[in-house]
Amino acid sequence: MKRFLSLAMCAVLAVSLCACAGKSAVSKDENLLADYKKSESLSEYDFLSGEDILPEGYEKYSDSVTDFSLQIFAENLSDNENAVLSPYSVVSAMSLLMNGADGDTLAQMKSVIAKGTDLGVINESNRYLTSRLSAFNNEEGEFFCADSLWLDDSFDVKASFLQSAVNYYDAGVIRTPLSDTAAKDKINGWISEQTKGKITDMAESINPDTRAMIINAVLMDDKWTTPYTQDDLLDGTFRGTQGDTDATFMCSKEFYISSSHAEGFVKSFKNLPLKFAAVVPVDDIPLTEFASTLSASKLNALIESQKPTEFCRASLPEFSVKSKLDLKESLIATGIEDAFDDVEADFSSLTNTGDIHIGSVNQEAFVEVGPQGACAGAATVVELADTASPQEEEMKELVLDRPFLFIIFDNESNIPVFMGAVNNIGANQ
Repeated sequence: MKRFLSLAMCAVLAVSLCACAGKSAVSKDENLLADYKKSESLSEYDFLSGEDILPEGYEKYSDSVTDFSLQIFAENLSDNENAVLSPYSVVSAMSLLMNGADGDTLAQMKSVIAKGTDLGVINESNRYLTSRLSAFNNEEGEFFCADSLWLDDSFDVKASFLQSAVNYYDAGVIRTPLSDTAAKDKINGWISEQTKGKITDMAESINPDTRAMIINAVLMDDKWTTPYTQDDLLDGTFRGTQGDTDATFMCSKEFYISSSHAEGFVKSFKNLPLKFAAVVPVDDIPLTEFASTLSASKLNALIESQKPTEFCRASLPEFSVKSKLDLKESLIATGIEDAFDDVEADFSSLTNTGDIHIGSVNQEAFVEVGPQGACAGAATVVELADTASPQEEEMKELVLDRPFLFIIFDNESNIPVFMGAVNNIGANQ
């Protein structure tokens, strides 16, 4: 009989774990955090001083994670449908899960996501990025990331895994009978609370054999540094892949970026250390074809092509996109194979049950972009199964009235936090 481990991302990430035996953590207490305190030896970062020091290996980590983000994004694009994905949430979920992997399974996951970076560097880099993105929160702008472990009464998980979850992912630990119908409502309630009601039914059901879940929630909401006014809004036509539709375009002067294959603009948020980029391929190249050619070096070059004196008059349609994606096959396509194989998977650092593997990975995500700012969130579920102003020049006109890609990225490392494709607007989306 198979047992399941689910991992949700809203970014909510939920991972379900199965039972094990041996030295580990089993307790009837509803909250296990009393036994697991964050290590006092962890580095502290003062982002507000502007003198923060990057963790060891962070530059390699950021480039590797960006490459993986672009690959998993390209694997989930369609020429006719809109899509949004939080690669940050996928990376966070899989990084936490790495602490339970061993042998070739761990080596494969590290190789694909972080090009073989040491697990300690992965954990610390993830903690650094999450801390940085939330360090500037205030009443107007917020970035929020939360992790929780939901353990069935009978599930036995190794203490070392729980300690890493607390140290690097600030995870809460909750023990509850997952077979009870009330468990689904509790989990959905937690996800809804973290995403402020944007994602409400991520856990449609819990498999009877599920023994644990890891849930990671991500939400960002911020205003533009320069919001659009009513005078900046113009009616127009968006030429989507499923036909023309009416759209409201937000028009503004923005920093222009370009390469031999694409052009776009970059717009800043007021509070968070994030930026928004919208990009259209040249010569009407399909978004799927263009996305498949992107790499960390090409994305960095495109973003860094921005010059302090080069602007464009950008016209961006108001849009909102929601997606529900099955990520299993695309993750396998990136090279993470053993973790999904019921024979080869090795999660012996998670549990003493040796035949656990990832059964599925699903994500629900959304983004809303309007005159005042942007809001985005996602929820990912990974299920593990057991088989037992300068002088102005003439500016370019950049009208995004045809399919385009958008990226919300960290303004220090260019790591994508959310990515999406807009192929259609309004009635055709």
